[in-house]
Amino acid sequence: MANPVSIINPSYCSPHPITLQINTEKGATYNENDDRLFYTDDTFFTLHNRRVLYDDAENPIVTLYNKMVSLHGRCKVFRGESTDSSELLFLVKKIAKSPGITKLNVFLANNQGKKNKKSDFRVIIFGSKRSCTVYAGESPNIVAKIQNNGGFNVVVDPNVDYAFIVVLLMIVNDMDCSDEPMNSMNNTASAMRMITSLSSLGSGE
Repeated sequence: MANPVSIINPSYCSPHPITLQINTEKGATYNENDDRLFYTDDTFFTLHNRRVLYDDAENPIVTLYNKMVSLHGRCKVFRGESTDSSELLFLVKKIAKSPGITKLNVFLANNQGKKNKKSDFRVIIFGSKRSCTVYAGESPNIVAKIQNNGGFNVVVDPNVDYAFIVVLLMIVNDMDCSDEPMNSMNNTASAMRMITSLSSLGSGE
């Protein structure tokens, strides 16, 4: 993007594209030189539904607070180790967009409480997290692309806060995203075609 998009810290905005590899089993993020940039205190949310992201110098970057609300996942992200509302950075809401596709809407702290608010970013997840794309708002402008190769291989656009992208992918990694709805629909369609064929054969006797 032309103008820097800083959500967590402007120091995480590079004038060049950034390639990252997230080891989802270890909860660690590495750059293309295999240097560790971030890590989490746990690879899953704790019993208190909290998780902290640290930089490699052990400084707390953000705290994630996860809350499941009926069928829709919701996660709040705060600066540092705080969960005080004054330190809220953004809120992520999960939406089942269509079979095989999951959407996350991201609302920045200054967008909270507004009427008819629109998302500041959105994440489109395909299938069982085999790939996903991060967009600016509801626009077609892509800010990051991700492929799942046993971990997340990430390409972040220039001037985009790559720590912010890492946090979004931590949330994606914890979500239940599956191809099953699409497979179920295909199975149902196949069954209907078979029933129709059998009915046609029966009527011709």
